[in-house]
Amino acid sequence: MKTKAVIVDDELPICDEIEFLLSQQNDVEVCKKFTSCIDALVYILDRKPQLVFLDINMPGMSGMEMAQKLSILQNPPYIVFITAYPEHAVEAFNTPAVAYITKPVTQEKLAKALAKIRNLSAKAPPEKGTLTAKVCVVSGDKIVPLNKKDIVFIYVKDKNVYVRTHTNEFSTMLTLQEFDNLLTETNFFRIHRQYVINLDEILEITPWFHGSYLLRMNDFSKQEVPVSRNRVKAFRTALGLK
Repeated sequence: MKTKAVIVDDELPICDEIEFLLSQQNDVEVCKKFTSCIDALVYILDRKPQLVFLDINMPGMSGMEMAQKLSILQNPPYIVFITAYPEHAVEAFNTPAVAYITKPVTQEKLAKALAKIRNLSAKAPPEKGTLTAKVCVVSGDKIVPLNKKDIVFIYVKDKNVYVRTHTNEFSTMLTLQEFDNLLTETNFFRIHRQYVINLDEILEITPWFHGSYLLRMNDFSKQEVPVSRNRVKAFRTALGLK
């Protein structure tokens, strides 16, 4: 099976040149090229390619910023930075990038980067997925590893996903479905298409419309969240309610 790759550079001719060079590699397939990090990020979150060739100096969101955002995914892609500025090398290796290529890009430079990635792939342990004890969230420009037990609830607002704890709220690049798959412990429960909660952090349960419930959670604002009608039965079972 070929490795799916994405190329991100604000100069389309460079994207085309890298694509041509990669076409000579039997195990790599370029599935998309982008001149914008934001457009590339949306595509990567949806399609989940295994490899990203990424220019550092990009308009709007920089390659460094994009790499940091990708690093909090449960299974982030390998990142190879490509840039005309060698002075960025030290900064680049403070990111999740696994290789660094200076322009002009040559077949020899690409081959060395791909050899490293093949070696890393061969040594990679089986995906642990839900066995991890932490999830990564975002605070400002920092990535914060968060203990699962500290999560009170997770919710969606305006297509963005947020994580609430007792004291803070964090943004995240994970989708609610990815959290649903990640948080397999019995105390986490999907009560609504927009909410996943920690059952241990419910303060009060109030009967609500049409046999549903409104829950007061133990976050910093004591937020109320609804149980959707189609989740009431499963919710009652999870709590042992008759």
